[in-house]
Amino acid sequence: WWLGRPMSAHLAALTADETDFLRKLARRTWAYFDTLVAADDHWLPPDNMQEQTAAVVAHRTSPTNIGLSLLSHLSAYDFGYLGMGALVRRCGNTLDTMQGLERERGHFYNWYDTQSLRPLIPIYISTVDSGNLCAHLLTLHAGLRELPSQSILGAPVLQGLRDTLAILIDTVQTETAVAGRDDAIASFLKQLNVALR
Repeated sequence: WWLGRPMSAHLAALTADETDFLRKLARRTWAYFDTLVAADDHWLPPDNMQEQTAAVVAHRTSPTNIGLSLLSHLSAYDFGYLGMGALVRRCGNTLDTMQGLERERGHFYNWYDTQSLRPLIPIYISTVDSGNLCAHLLTLHAGLRELPSQSILGAPVLQGLRDTLAILIDTVQTETAVAGRDDAIASFLKQLNVALR
């Protein structure tokens, strides 16, 4: 009887502060991909970046990283952080690079140097990474198929600008607080943020 009952939908209700926190976290996460997935690494995502004690980028990537990077572009578009043209260009650049990567019977190796594009030793194929890449590509395909029905400048663009502005305000406020001064820029940014809401 209990198993046969209809499931009741329980939707999470986020507060405005929780939503703002998550959107700023999403924008900061996109900044990683926006900055590091670039021509220097053939549009492939570095595995990681060490910030302490000095900034060091790990110029290696895996199929999982590549798939996540492609989905980060699509997510950035959905959040309003990236325009449609840039989404298509960024995905196209990565897919072009992938076409030229050395493979075994069509399967990508587990690690590649993002600058030389050579497979890294020991050379092997990971079923987990291959499966992750397949899932990411299927999701990307579904998202890209929806692009023709999307408006070029939809509501997400304004929200994306708000998220970026909110991070800028946080940064300026932190820097002015550390410097111990009241900055006119911080005040202006706060007023602009209120006006955009």
